[in-house]
Amino acid sequence: MHYLNKTFNIGGVRIDPPLALAPMAEVTDTYYRSLIKELGGVGLVVSEFISAEGLTRKNDRSHQMLAFNENERPVSIQIYGGDPDRMDDAAAIVEAEGVDIVDINMGCPVRKIVNSGAGSAMLKDFDKAARVVEKIRRRVRIPVTVKVRKGWESNDVLPLLKRFEEIGVSAIAIHGRTRSEAYTGASDWAYIAQVKSALNIPVFGNGDVKTAADAIRMFEMTGVDGVMIGRAALHNPFIFRDIRAYVNGEAVAANEIERRIDAMQRYLSKIEGAPNIDKWKLHKARTVIGWFSKGIPHGKDIRTGLQDITAVADVQRLLDRTREQLAAA
Repeated sequence: MHYLNKTFNIGGVRIDPPLALAPMAEVTDTYYRSLIKELGGVGLVVSEFISAEGLTRKNDRSHQMLAFNENERPVSIQIYGGDPDRMDDAAAIVEAEGVDIVDINMGCPVRKIVNSGAGSAMLKDFDKAARVVEKIRRRVRIPVTVKVRKGWESNDVLPLLKRFEEIGVSAIAIHGRTRSEAYTGASDWAYIAQVKSALNIPVFGNGDVKTAADAIRMFEMTGVDGVMIGRAALHNPFIFRDIRAYVNGEAVAANEIERRIDAMQRYLSKIEGAPNIDKWKLHKARTVIGWFSKGIPHGKDIRTGLQDITAVADVQRLLDRTREQLAAA
C-alpha cells in the first residue's frame, strides 16, 4: 500500500502527505519550519512549544515565537502550561494569529516544565488534563490537537485519550515512551498501535523513526494515520522527501554533501534576514549547521570552521570554500 496516499483531515485541515515535523524546543521556529517545508515531503509543521504564561502576560519573546510564514501552511502552534485558566486564553491568542491548528503539549519530560505542572506532568491528573482541553476546545474554533506520551510512569494514557476524543479533540500525537523513560529505551510501537485501534480520530505515531524505512515500518506496524518525526529531521532535513523517494522506489539524491550544503545555505539566508540580534543568529548558525553537517564527508571540517565564525556571512564563506574543495577533488 502507498502509505503516503493515506491523507487525512484534522478538523477541516488537510494533511498531505501524512508526515509531520514534530515540535522541538529551540528548534522548530518559523525559519526552521519554512526550510523543512521548502525541502518537501512534509504535510504538517509544528512550532516549538510556547508558554501560555508568557503569551497571556504579553511577554515579547513568547509573542515573537508565534511568527509563521504563509509557505508553512498547514502550521500548528503548540502551547504549554500548568494553569488551566491561562491555557484557554493562550489558545485564543494563538487562534487570533491565523494559524491552522493549536496543539497542547502534554509530552515534554524536561524537569523545569514538569515542575510547573506542564508538559507530561499533565498525565498525572487525568481530570485536570481533560479540564484544560475542554476549556480550550470551547474557546477556539480552529482544530485542537494534543501531543502526549504513553503515560507518566506506568499509567495507561488511553482512558484520557478517549476523554479527549469525546471532548472534541481533532487528532492525537503519541510518543511511545513514558515520561520516566524520557528518551531512553525503545519507543513502544505496540502501544501506539493500541491507541490507534481504540480511537476514531487521527493519530500520529512518534518516536524512533530515524530513516525512511522506519517511517514505513511505523505505518505498517501501528496503522497510524500519520508519522511525526523530530530528532531525525535535525540530522537529515531531507528525511520527509527521502520517505517519498523510498516509497516510490526512487534513489535518494546521490550527492548527499551537495544537497546538505544547499540546505545549510538556504537556512543561513533565512536567519540572516531575521529581525533578531547577531548573537542569536550566530547561535542558530552554529547549532543548525552543526546538525546538518553530521554524517557527511567534510562535515567535521565544517563543524571545526564554525568555532571561528563571528558573523553569519562567515558561515556562508565556509560553505562556499567547502563547495570549492569538493569541485577541485
